[in-house]
Amino acid sequence: MSRSWVFLPGSLASQIRVGAGCHVQRDRDLLVLNTPFSPWPSFSVEEADAARDVILSNRVNYWTGEECRHFEREFAVWAGTRYAIALANGTVALDLALKALGVGAGDEVVVTPRTFLASVSCIVNAGAVPVFAEVDRDSQNITAETIRSVLTPRTKAVICVHLAGWPCDMDQIMALAEEHDLKVIEDCAQAHGAFYKGRPVGSIGHVGAWSFCQDKIMTTGGEGGMVTTDCSELWSRMWSFKDHGKSWCAVYEREHAPGFRWLHESFGTNWRMIEVQAVIGRIQLRRMPQWHERRLANAERIWSLASTLPGLRVPRLHSESAHAAYKCYVFIEPEHLKEGWTRDRVLNEINAAGVPCFSGSCSEVYLEKAFDGTGWRPEKHFAIARELGETSLMFMVHPTLNDAELDKTCAVLNAVMNEAAR
Repeated sequence: MSRSWVFLPGSLASQIRVGAGCHVQRDRDLLVLNTPFSPWPSFSVEEADAARDVILSNRVNYWTGEECRHFEREFAVWAGTRYAIALANGTVALDLALKALGVGAGDEVVVTPRTFLASVSCIVNAGAVPVFAEVDRDSQNITAETIRSVLTPRTKAVICVHLAGWPCDMDQIMALAEEHDLKVIEDCAQAHGAFYKGRPVGSIGHVGAWSFCQDKIMTTGGEGGMVTTDCSELWSRMWSFKDHGKSWCAVYEREHAPGFRWLHESFGTNWRMIEVQAVIGRIQLRRMPQWHERRLANAERIWSLASTLPGLRVPRLHSESAHAAYKCYVFIEPEHLKEGWTRDRVLNEINAAGVPCFSGSCSEVYLEKAFDGTGWRPEKHFAIARELGETSLMFMVHPTLNDAELDKTCAVLNAVMNEAAR
């Protein structure tokens, strides 16, 4: 096994209790830990063998194999929807949802500023205008109230991002959507396994858009996506557009005379998933109950500790819903830090102690250079979004982390915050 040496300043090292199995060596005023964190994604021999079997079968795409169609059916059941469509990646899932909902030139779509660019670029690529709404300080998500404040007669849709696995307040958002005849897309890229008041995310809005990218809660080998819906009309449009405009009825329900089969009844493109992606996704979907339980347990350890530490704010989700725990967020309270300490210094000290810690999601995506000269950047920056971007700490909680790694995370966080806070 390769060694990964991490050096801790002696002032912090003396406060850290190291879990069993960790290699510890003191060198002058430094503590040395040989504790590389377990990786994510983490594929198994089962997935590798399944992918190999698909490749050697020579039945490798949607129309020659059966894995994609099995995956669609199984994912729809898991997500609590009538339909699911497997796609090449999560970005085209958003593109496809907007296309099916008829969003285009002249329309406005409300979206969060605290997200990855794809949640916004899909709107731009549809020919529509992104309109940003402020986020909630606890959930980090847009709300019915903040959406309402930016509605205009041109607003056609809302994209709700369940950031880090915390569900948006969907009852209020859907009520607002019904009041104003708006379409709602749930961006579930970080929310596999989350529930809102007993309902799986992705089953509440008009369309759910999912990503199976590299480090997501489940991944189909690096890229992959899915859309879910209960609406047969939306399903039909999306199924057709993702496959060059083929008609489901023409493919599966119509008698064809010998010779060429006329299947394309509209224009579309090729956004299909391939069989290797699907066979990996099917295996990972079966693991989701155990993975979700482990993610929540890992996050709860960090949240429980953080809630007792000075200088940290730890929002908690109401008990009637379930967090997906894609990542674990806590927030620095700058007013409770000692002179010379900032969020960035806290983050750097935690990383220097060998615990991966990040600032988290882009909080004001409209500051990207891509927005220069577009007129889409808000004249006044959103105060809460900015605050979250300047105060958040994000920890990994993926299910392959072991107890020693969680012990170390908690020990380092405890030591750093007791050093940093008043």
